Amino acid sequence: MDAINVTNIICPGCGTELAPTAAICHECGVATSQAATETNQNLKRLLDRPWVLVVLILHIGFLGIPVYWKTKYSLPARLFMVTASIAYTIGAIAFIVFMLKWLIQLFAGG
Repeated sequence: MDAINVTNIICPGCGTELAPTAAICHECGVATSQAATETNQNLKRLLDRPWVLVVLILHIGFLGIPVYWKTKYSLPARLFMVTASIAYTIGAIAFIVFMLKWLIQLFAGG
């Protein structure tokens, strides 16, 4: 095979000429390499696994709502995930506040 010298590449999203080493278009943000697209697809497949969503709900609570909303699950399932994450976050905060009050009373001698 003959070697080809590439001086510029064209963005698949907007058609802007980019440097051959550019991984992302500076105009529209589209990935110019297949590897970036495959990584995004792998991440999306990972987020569609139930155990990953349970771990996210338990660790980041309601901050993960945008992630829960982008999954492939049905609307009722996504609404349940959002509701569960909000309820879990409120419960966790209430527990922390209760425990802090208890510790303050314990150490203050009350």
